[in-house]
Amino acid sequence: MKQWRNHLHLACFIFNGNLLCAIDIETTGLRSGFHDIIQICILPLDSNIKPDKRWNPFYMNLIPKRPENIDYAAMAIHKVKMAEIINTGIDPDKAVDIFEEWFKKFNLNFGKKISPLAQNWPFDRGFIMDWIGGPLNFDHFFDGRYRDTMVAALYANDKSYFQGEAYPYQKVNLTYLALEMKIKRDKAHDALSDCITTAEIYRRMLGALHE
Repeated sequence: MKQWRNHLHLACFIFNGNLLCAIDIETTGLRSGFHDIIQICILPLDSNIKPDKRWNPFYMNLIPKRPENIDYAAMAIHKVKMAEIINTGIDPDKAVDIFEEWFKKFNLNFGKKISPLAQNWPFDRGFIMDWIGGPLNFDHFFDGRYRDTMVAALYANDKSYFQGEAYPYQKVNLTYLALEMKIKRDKAHDALSDCITTAEIYRRMLGALHE
């Protein structure tokens, strides 16, 4: 029990009482407000930037609100998978209600929120804001201070440039970063798998390889 409390105290200290979560989405295209989320995962992480086994992730398929706007050319999901999501996914408004109940289970202190960790968070943020009902609802759940593996890779490259060293990352997309760090992915373009990958990439960027 003491070890668990110390671990929880460390996590709260690092993240200022907020809940660090890896976040990933799959969408019907590239334009938030026009295209929709069809899969979302919000994965709680512990102070070692690993999936927190005490909590289940918020992870589900969503029926697109605007199926007429689906852009198959921009999507990683093929038409058969899309048909499955439309037939078996959750209504997006109902999913917001489920998310709110999921969030309440953490019993965070007043004003404390989810601290996002993502790959290209500005892209995900626009879609999540549209799904959840606008900026006010979004700000209730998500802290404005975020971690981003793409931004971290760009920073590492810029730092190396100014120090006259070789770039550590020739590309900054998730697939390249995972391959460069020899991280095995269960399956690409799945929100839960990509959350796990994003968290592990960030861990290794921080040098958190000691166990």
